[in-house]
Amino acid sequence: MPTIVSKFIDQTTLQRLISILVFSLFISFIITPAWASSFAVIHTVLEIFCILIAFSSFLAIWFISKIQKINLILGFGFLGVAILDVLHTFYWQGLGFYPLGYYDLSAKYWLAGRFFEALFLILSTTSIGRSISRYKGLAFTLFLSFFIGFVFLYTPDTFPTLLTPEGVTPLKIAIEYIIISMFIWFLYRLSKGYLQEDMVTKKYLLLAILVAVPAELCFTVFTNITNFYNVLGHVLKIVYYYFFLQAVFVGYIVFPYKELQLSGERFHKVFRYSPVSKSILTIEEGQFIDVNDMWLQTTGYAREDIIGKNAKDFNLFPINVMNKSRIELISENGVLTNHKYLFQTKNGVLREGLFSTQKIMLQEEPCLLIVMIDITDQVRNENELLRLDRLNLIGQMAAGIGHEVRNPMTTVRGFLQILSEKKECIKYQDYFSMMIEELDRANSIITDFLSLSSNKPSNVQAYNLNKIIDDLFPLLQADALNADHSILWEKLPVTDLEIDRNEIHQVIINLVRNGIEAMQNGGQVTIRTFTDGDETVLAIKDEGPGIEPEILDKIGTPFFTTKEQGTGLGLATCYSIAERNNASIDVNSSSAGTTFFVRFKTVL
Repeated sequence: MPTIVSKFIDQTTLQRLISILVFSLFISFIITPAWASSFAVIHTVLEIFCILIAFSSFLAIWFISKIQKINLILGFGFLGVAILDVLHTFYWQGLGFYPLGYYDLSAKYWLAGRFFEALFLILSTTSIGRSISRYKGLAFTLFLSFFIGFVFLYTPDTFPTLLTPEGVTPLKIAIEYIIISMFIWFLYRLSKGYLQEDMVTKKYLLLAILVAVPAELCFTVFTNITNFYNVLGHVLKIVYYYFFLQAVFVGYIVFPYKELQLSGERFHKVFRYSPVSKSILTIEEGQFIDVNDMWLQTTGYAREDIIGKNAKDFNLFPINVMNKSRIELISENGVLTNHKYLFQTKNGVLREGLFSTQKIMLQEEPCLLIVMIDITDQVRNENELLRLDRLNLIGQMAAGIGHEVRNPMTTVRGFLQILSEKKECIKYQDYFSMMIEELDRANSIITDFLSLSSNKPSNVQAYNLNKIIDDLFPLLQADALNADHSILWEKLPVTDLEIDRNEIHQVIINLVRNGIEAMQNGGQVTIRTFTDGDETVLAIKDEGPGIEPEILDKIGTPFFTTKEQGTGLGLATCYSIAERNNASIDVNSSSAGTTFFVRFKTVL
């Protein structure tokens, strides 16, 4: 028994049980003197308490069983006990409704109620409790209870006298011990895990039995109806009925409610603080029910901007995303997993995401759970890695073949110059000039090609970016004027950088000339320098028509160009130089123009 108690009951609950038992003894001592003169009234009041508790336990289990699978056999047991206790109380001779001799009938109903109670507790540890039908079980319980009542009422001589005014009979004592043995058998099955209820229910059922056993023992030792043990037995009966009610109320109502609250709190926290963006929409109307913090951070919207609004009111998801989601959810799968789509933030920025959707039911309404992972930066980094790999490969090729190609070209150019000066070749002067020009052009391409090499030696020193641009500005201004454009130079104080001056010259010239070539006559290229956090930024903006998104993704790829006479090495060279000088290049393009941002990490 101590092992069973320690398994289900903690120290605090055990102390509470001992306190209740002591209090029951105290109450019994107080009631006993009044019991002798008013035993009918006191007995009736105590029994009514027990009957109300038993009926309440049955009703609680009955109504809870409509919404969850619980042990119905316990409820039917409480119902049967309540009916038999009503009969026991009604036929109690002390009420004055019947002549002497009905103590025996009342005691039979008492014993039948206790036996019914112990039997149904044992049955609750079997599979019957969860498989029995609600209405069939109810009908069987009512039939059995009233059948026992009619049998005892109309066959008074079925059993010998079980109770007399002078005390209990040996047969009653034997039946009480059988009932106690059944309680102990229930405790054994409870400890072995045969009762498939939660720990809270098991704890209160154990407490009830720990009080029921001494209560039954009291009914085996009293010598007359007004005896102290009879009073104590009835008081303890109220106590263990109370624990039965606690087992039902706390185990089936309070505990599940707390679990539901805890589950809801867990869901709220998991949903709200998830590191991926999540949103819940109604499928029927497409209204936002809830969004988490990461969703708000990713899209730039505020919660009050979204909740209760229709997804169609925003340019967040492309229409094909929602339509495809609905089609997929109507299908057998009901799931859409890791599909790539573009989505638009509140500021109008297009980003790329992985969308997964799942149909869920909220308050009997079909809803759509959308999990969105922003992969814009990931895709950009992957593309950058691919671009760098290509640059590295081309750089290695450039370092390997550049020298070997230039040497024979220099020889050929030299001999062409010598031949062009011969008298007999004067008439071919135009041809010689064209060949030398093409060789110089090829040499220029090779120079750019060699600039892609990551192993190219650099002359890194401390330079100020504003000073570099000041030195170049007359040349840049002349280029712009020749093309009927202008240049605006906006500079803010910036710190010195550890960079290769000549390479940065090349980057500035390439980017400015690209901007000049992108504009119609009368355009303006704006050069700005400023500090952004721990970065020094060079921004070169043109007023051209912008770069198409499909072309923007290929910017910086060697030999990719949209110019008729271009080599596709200018921007690739810029990216390679930026990497060697601890910088990165970002592009922002729209119909109002294109801006190249060269971001230098400030060396502290």
